[in-house]
Amino acid sequence: MIPVMEPGRTRTPPRQRATLVNTRSRESRLALTRAALRLWSEGDFDAAYEASTVADIAHAAGVSKGTFYFHFPNKEAILLEMSSATIQAMIDQVEAGTARGVPLRSLSDQMMTSMARRVVRAPRGAALRAGALGFVGRPDDGTLAIPRLSVAFESLLRHGRERGELGEQIDVEEVAAMMTAVTMEAITRWGAGDRSASWLRQTLRDRVTVILCGISHPDESY
Repeated sequence: MIPVMEPGRTRTPPRQRATLVNTRSRESRLALTRAALRLWSEGDFDAAYEASTVADIAHAAGVSKGTFYFHFPNKEAILLEMSSATIQAMIDQVEAGTARGVPLRSLSDQMMTSMARRVVRAPRGAALRAGALGFVGRPDDGTLAIPRLSVAFESLLRHGRERGELGEQIDVEEVAAMMTAVTMEAITRWGAGDRSASWLRQTLRDRVTVILCGISHPDESY
């Protein structure tokens, strides 16, 4: 039997259906992340985080528990999602800066300023927990795999090398690991205390700049 469509209705093309599904999926994922942050921002972060359940987060987002588990295996994965968004934004910023030919120091300052702005949007307790996770994905233990923070710094360093602002002999992975360590320490210190957003922004910029100064060409002035 050949199916007959109802009068006045048209069939949605497969590509358009796929686009709608993807859009709804992204919206649901974002709604879950925002709902979790709202719940965890009520009072003490650690207490709110421990008290919240998957059902609480799903209800606050207006979706089912099944939808939550479609996107995230557990609450910890939402913290990783926050880190993922920050890291991916840094990677995208390097790519955009590379395309525009932005000088290394300027791009570094832009990256760290943007990172600080994103970090301070979340509760300080979230920064501490994200720091404890190391800002890395752990694909073998059931949590969400995300870009490593060091990947963003590796991209920045390669950009500097391609522009001739850094020597070819530098060990990109080693220097990126150093930048990751000093960055995470600053974020953890901000999360554990009462330092201001401006302190975090300036500290992140200064720490990365010091490392860049140490590996730059002797005739490069920072």
